[in-house]
Amino acid sequence: MGFICEGLDAEAYDREYTDRELLKRIIGYFRPHLRAMILVAALIVLNAVMDAAFPFLIARSLDRLQGAADLGQTIWQRTAWLIGLIFLSGALSWTFNYFRQRYTARTVGDVVLRLRRDAFDAVLARDLSFYDQFSTGRIVSRVTSDTQDFSNVVTLTLNLLSQVLIVAIVVGLLVWINLRLALIALVIAPVVVVVALAFRRIARRATTQARRALAEVNANVQESVMGISVAKNFRQEQRIYDEFRPVNAQTYR
Repeated sequence: MGFICEGLDAEAYDREYTDRELLKRIIGYFRPHLRAMILVAALIVLNAVMDAAFPFLIARSLDRLQGAADLGQTIWQRTAWLIGLIFLSGALSWTFNYFRQRYTARTVGDVVLRLRRDAFDAVLARDLSFYDQFSTGRIVSRVTSDTQDFSNVVTLTLNLLSQVLIVAIVVGLLVWINLRLALIALVIAPVVVVVALAFRRIARRATTQARRALAEVNANVQESVMGISVAKNFRQEQRIYDEFRPVNAQTYR
């Protein structure tokens, strides 16, 4: 991870929080939207049930079609039922997912709005010495880009929760159908969990460095634009570009 951290030191106002402290602060922002979050959780469960039921319905329907004794009208009736169940399952899954995405976007948007207000209030509360020490571009990046990243993380977390529920339901169905096959499939589960936990540490550190790199770019652009008239008067455009190029390249290391 050294090549990622190179040249990206933490700011003096950066704070390190434990997972418990971060979770407590995040819950505080979502607490006023408790009803909406309960609705989103219910829609996640319903959507997961429909997605997990889809392959189960197909398997059961095909088994009944193969076991049909009458090859005349009965098989066509069962085929019609199969198509109807598949269509109904897909329609319900799409409906639940649509409303889940809608209420999630509205709730997360309200949380990000409050988060940006709090961040902007904190910026206004600083004295002039703070702005002498830190560039405006980095501060603007914290208020805008970082809050938007928080929104993306919450949305991805809810999507991950939906996928985990689908996996749990499918595993339950697999255990009910064939316990031995389920145990064989679950052998790899501990390995997946260990890899995911290890990747979490790397991803958290890399994400922090990515935000710092973006703040560096924003700060450089903001300072360059503010002094562009002076730079043009003294024909220093190439120097501005030479300063921007390594800062921008840092983002893609």
